[in-house]
Amino acid sequence: MKKILESISKYYIIFLVYALIGWLYEVFLLWFIMSPYKFVNRGVLLGPFLPIYGFGVLLLLVCLQKFMKKNHTLENPIYLITSVITIVSFIYITIIEYTTPKIYSVVVLFKNYGIQLVLTNLVVLIATYFIIKLNPKLKKINVTPVMVFLAIWILTTLLEYVSHFAIDKLTHKLLWDYSKDFLNINARVNWDASRNFAIGGTLLLYTIEPLIDKFLNKTKLKTRYIICLIIGIPMLLDFILHVVLKVI
Repeated sequence: MKKILESISKYYIIFLVYALIGWLYEVFLLWFIMSPYKFVNRGVLLGPFLPIYGFGVLLLLVCLQKFMKKNHTLENPIYLITSVITIVSFIYITIIEYTTPKIYSVVVLFKNYGIQLVLTNLVVLIATYFIIKLNPKLKKINVTPVMVFLAIWILTTLLEYVSHFAIDKLTHKLLWDYSKDFLNINARVNWDASRNFAIGGTLLLYTIEPLIDKFLNKTKLKTRYIICLIIGIPMLLDFILHVVLKVI
């Protein structure tokens, strides 16, 4: 029982930290960088938490924690091909976004640029293969961060799409609408958001997460439980009153 409570407290605190970081990130964007340039509470809760970010990072940790600890190199053809395609496609599509920003559909993108994208990937892949042949030491390059980046991109995009659908059906609120954004899918996800989540998620897992882990390892279990209760009870009441009962 003690181990179960220890795990629950650990992951709940991790959830809280990233739910708060996500709330701060979105509020900062709308206050200082994007319209309407004013404070907007972006969460479904009254408190300063965006649960989707907390759940998102927990999902990433569960799926990627073991993978991140291994050294994946270019010796493996799968990692070589995947890394090249990920990097080249990211750069290529980012260039298209800033030169032809009015492409809203993924279908239109591949219709207009699909052949060029495939050829560019093929050329770079062949060039990379021969460069590695000439310098075998390059095979030892660790591409784990690139693979983690791609995995985060896929997972967070799926999570955002499912979350948008669920929030829409449960609360009848559209917290975000990407219908006019570059490469959106049903207005629920888009290129910019998915790219930012991938970059941010990778940075968080490699920089913030080790610090949180270190903090939790040094914190007594009793202190963890107190933190969980102090924040958890108001959050639960917030959810019940604001989301379920809708009385505030």
